[in-house]
Amino acid sequence: MDYHASVQEKVIEFINDEKLFTSVDIANAVKRDGLWVRNREVRDWLRENFSNKTIFKNYTTTQIMVCKGSSAATLYHPDNVDANAYLETDQHTLTPDEVKAISKSKVGKVKPSAAPDIKKMLVTPSFDDEPEEDKAPVVMQTIIRSVDRIKIPGLMIKKLGWVPGQIVDPALILTSKILPGDLVVNGDYRVSIPRSSVSWGTSPVKVILKGGKIHFKKARV
Repeated sequence: MDYHASVQEKVIEFINDEKLFTSVDIANAVKRDGLWVRNREVRDWLRENFSNKTIFKNYTTTQIMVCKGSSAATLYHPDNVDANAYLETDQHTLTPDEVKAISKSKVGKVKPSAAPDIKKMLVTPSFDDEPEEDKAPVVMQTIIRSVDRIKIPGLMIKKLGWVPGQIVDPALILTSKILPGDLVVNGDYRVSIPRSSVSWGTSPVKVILKGGKIHFKKARV
């Protein structure tokens, strides 16, 4: 999964929990999941996508002072929550060495609900924070070569349980940029998204259904 999709998922998670956050909160949360991302990349993503209220519904922004008052930052918070409720004003962005240390500390850990498999542990160390969807088997995949729009196949949409006319849940379609809020399932069960929603320009794109979500990767053809 690329960092765009990881940032989007983390933002949705924070908003669902009605958390107050800056780009540093999101960047650090993504890093703790084992994916490196620069704070400025998260900052730019938030600025570019905040206008889409499908994700940022009932959220607003406030400029606050951070780093002991030495610099300004954009705080994202629910409309009905005062910006002064945010307390993490002196946190720092995790460095590459800190992220490596976090990952190293989790090597060999097993989730409490899972019984340890000694043979697997001897071959490949596990990471407690590995996203479940990354471990999920691929249910279906295809390559889209259209340079205009990407039409997600109807069979994939049916697997998600969606029906024609239903509004698309953007949390289940992991694009680089947040999707328009008015996307619906077409009569043929396909969902058509702008080519600009994913990276890689007009190159062929692999569309993958796994873990109950639609993923995108640059196709190697």
